[in-house]
Amino acid sequence: MKMKWIIGGLIAAGLAAGGYFYRTAEKGLTLRDFEMVRVERGKITQQVTASGTIQPINKISVGTQVSGIVENILVDYNDEVREGQLLAKLDTSVLVENKNDADARLKLAEQKQKIAKLNYERTEKLYKDKLISKVSLEDAEIAYATAEAETLSAQAEFNKAKRNYDYASIISPVSGTVISKEVEQGQTVAASLQTPTLFTIAEDLSKMQIEASIAEADIGRIVPNMSATFSVDAYINDTFEGKVRQIRLSPTSDQNVVMYTVVIEVDNSSRKLLPGMTAFVTIKIREKDDALRLPTATLQYKPNAQVRRFIDKKAVEVGPRQSIVYRFAGGRIVPTIFERGISDVSHVEVKEGLNEGDAVISEYLPKAKGRP
Repeated sequence: MKMKWIIGGLIAAGLAAGGYFYRTAEKGLTLRDFEMVRVERGKITQQVTASGTIQPINKISVGTQVSGIVENILVDYNDEVREGQLLAKLDTSVLVENKNDADARLKLAEQKQKIAKLNYERTEKLYKDKLISKVSLEDAEIAYATAEAETLSAQAEFNKAKRNYDYASIISPVSGTVISKEVEQGQTVAASLQTPTLFTIAEDLSKMQIEASIAEADIGRIVPNMSATFSVDAYINDTFEGKVRQIRLSPTSDQNVVMYTVVIEVDNSSRKLLPGMTAFVTIKIREKDDALRLPTATLQYKPNAQVRRFIDKKAVEVGPRQSIVYRFAGGRIVPTIFERGISDVSHVEVKEGLNEGDAVISEYLPKAKGRP
């Protein structure tokens, strides 16, 4: 018995719904069934948004070409340094011994060269006096040339040992600020396979840059010298300014989206911006102060099954720079095609197809007050 009541209730609900749609179709639609917006004039700012990391324009990694124990560190984080300033020194005991050994070998080779030269000169004189054979002269000449070559080799070894000794003094190649220190006093550094980084120096923190990632769909609208604004979480109430300096041609791929790096120059005279901060960038592409515009939400409206029966035209063709919106006239839904211009997050420009003051459907209101 209870099941019969349930089935009966479902049948009654279905009949009521059918009757509602039938009455709606019979009586037609009115403006009360829709939320309408009007074509108006206003400001449109076309822009591209992205995020990136703030970095010094010129960042130098200072390393060492010799291995050894860090004997002394003379700078710390945030220290201002000058070009040629001593930053750290490695233990030189082994390097001194190597240099002394190379120096001794060089002096020995020089003495051997002197002796070989004297011997060659005496032999040459004897040969001219026809007291010895030409073979003896040639032997003396070969011995002198060999001694000369050994001297050059010893000189090269000494130069190498001296240069390694000099490398034990870590010198700043530029003037700037120490932003990274990778070693501590007493630590052993090994330069056998690659040059270890000891310090990172930012050459000028008053000038910074943002490396922002821009999708390929937007990169074609960006050119050098465009103005940009950005914010950082550290100063939520401040807006900073910059300028596009470079569009790097080497793309990356992020979740099948091709991205390009856009470098934005930033004046950091205030020193508020720090390396590594995340910047939320807005690049202004175009701006119109008195554009004919529509809310972008109107482009999302699509008639449902109840509304489609009142559409004036069943099929329309939309071009590549066109969009379709729906107007209401005489109880009918009129599809209207218009040509788009620039757009931003909230509005799209109307170039042709609509006039100022035209009303466009933005939403269907099936439960509008006064509906039967």
